[in-house]
Amino acid sequence: MKKIITVTFILVTALLVSCHRDDSCYVPIGITNFEIEPNSAEYQGVNSVGGYIYLTGGHRGVIVVRMAYDQFVAFERTCPADSTTAVEISADWGSSLLECPKCHTCFIIASDGMPMDGGATECPLYQYSTSYSGGVLWVY
Repeated sequence: MKKIITVTFILVTALLVSCHRDDSCYVPIGITNFEIEPNSAEYQGVNSVGGYIYLTGGHRGVIVVRMAYDQFVAFERTCPADSTTAVEISADWGSSLLECPKCHTCFIIASDGMPMDGGATECPLYQYSTSYSGGVLWVY
């Protein structure tokens, strides 16, 4: 009977520990729900593949990058390592990396905003959903 109680205790403890939510990657985000026409002159920064624009919204702003003619990604600019700082396009790497000017962590755009090894965090940038149809891009 003592073995059954011990085994039950170990299993319950293991389940509770494995179900514990990890908040270490929490990044504040704001309400983001907008649409743009990326082929218009107003948004010429994303008129071509590899182009990007900074937009208002979210917590510290949103960056939209055109990955292919009909594929876009949108990231919250809040750095997961320091929520008081907004990431920017890397001066050294162009639109392939976003960099935090405070902690210098670089985030790889093509890898869903994952940080490069050696940065101040292992948490990715928050990625907003996007949908592109009929020349209109929705970011939500």
